[in-house]
Amino acid sequence: MTPPENGAGSDPFADWEPTLESILSAEGSVQVVGGIDVGKTTFTRLLVNRAIAAGKRVALLDTDPGQSEIGPPGCIGLAFVDAAVGSLADLAPQALAFVGNTSPVSHLIEHAAGAARLAGLAADRMLIVDTCGYIQGGGARRLHQIEFDLLQPAHVIALQRHGELEPILAPLRHRTGCRVHTPPIPACVARKSPALRAQRRAMRFASYFETTTLHTFSFDEVALVGTWLGGSDPLPPHILKFLNQALGFHARVYHAEMCDRVLGLMVSRPLPTETTGLAMVQEQLRQQSLAVTVAPNLRHLLLGLESGNGKLLGLGLLEALDFRRRTLGVRTPVRTPQAAHILRFGTLRLTPDGKELGSLRPNDL
Repeated sequence: MTPPENGAGSDPFADWEPTLESILSAEGSVQVVGGIDVGKTTFTRLLVNRAIAAGKRVALLDTDPGQSEIGPPGCIGLAFVDAAVGSLADLAPQALAFVGNTSPVSHLIEHAAGAARLAGLAADRMLIVDTCGYIQGGGARRLHQIEFDLLQPAHVIALQRHGELEPILAPLRHRTGCRVHTPPIPACVARKSPALRAQRRAMRFASYFETTTLHTFSFDEVALVGTWLGGSDPLPPHILKFLNQALGFHARVYHAEMCDRVLGLMVSRPLPTETTGLAMVQEQLRQQSLAVTVAPNLRHLLLGLESGNGKLLGLGLLEALDFRRRTLGVRTPVRTPQAAHILRFGTLRLTPDGKELGSLRPNDL
């Protein structure tokens, strides 16, 4: 049973009433900030419904790629809201932006760019932003401060238990045109175990990939983003032969490219850190640095399928790489995968049933 959203008495969220009223009596966008399990999504739902009741047209931006309510995990989602909702997860995405992982830690640029791009679609609607729970460390401070700069909220709702948001909020307290609200966290806001949060992600991924087809893309027909692969022409057969002779004891080299004095190698298994063959390769080919990718580790990698104008059509999972035919096999629920002109590589690996297999490091790609 959903708790009452108006009035005090038995309302467990009565302490939020002054903040809700203050926001609705003013103009401007709202950004809800806090760590995990502080009630961000609940506050957002209450605010959305109160805004709808007040006759406002609302755009909801969900920037939490791990516990996403709008669209599948690994993405940022935008929804237009014109009627009261019981759950934010019931909202259909108006647009999505690909992050590539359920955590923004290694995807700060993608996260900030996606949030800004989707916010730009809100037009004349009241924009409400439900943010991710990434708040600890320098990376988190940079991400939030950059997104404050990009989104320019008039109101920031800071939900914190023990002052953990203060490093993030400090610059905002000196910003004109932005009011920081710090309502208390109601006692009814419960903590969720990491296992429960992981289970919810798996269910949402499994639901998204429930019905898929395997589509083949040619290297020559799509742009590959987020990886060195496809950035330049493959090295000729005689160079590939040399690479295999130099490194063959450790791994087979399937494919190689050179771009901006960086040599990219697609190999069959990890190479030892100290490999004389690598030093010889760099010396002979006069490359400043190497990018070594273990091809089998790319299987089940999360991808974003985008149209030529950068619109995210949906997600896919990389299932096969054929360097002789220069093709990629991608499993996706997107109904028109042939409309994808850009394949954006994420770093999360998972099976179609939602089981997460771990994350690659950005320099693995």
